[in-house]
Amino acid sequence: MEVIINIEENQIGAIVKKAVAAALAEYFSNGVPSSNNTREKDELIGTAEACKILGCCPRTMQNYRDSKLFTVVKVGPHKALYYRSEILAFRDAHRIEAR
Repeated sequence: MEVIINIEENQIGAIVKKAVAAALAEYFSNGVPSSNNTREKDELIGTAEACKILGCCPRTMQNYRDSKLFTVVKVGPHKALYYRSEILAFRDAHRIEAR
């Protein structure tokens, strides 16, 4: 049994656009791309928790952010999230050992 499907070009374009839109909506569903990359699986933390880990104030975190020392995930105009592993690595790399 042979099946023949006739679809016009504009219909194919509409189907492809709809499929791409659905895929992008799923990909960016939480504002963060979902992937099998380990960074994507890493926990995101807010500025307050990052400050607590580093022992600094929010203004210092803003300076670090402006210097692009961390990967920052912006959620809205006033919310910045950081990867916990990057914050811990930065803390460990810049720790001054006691004498």
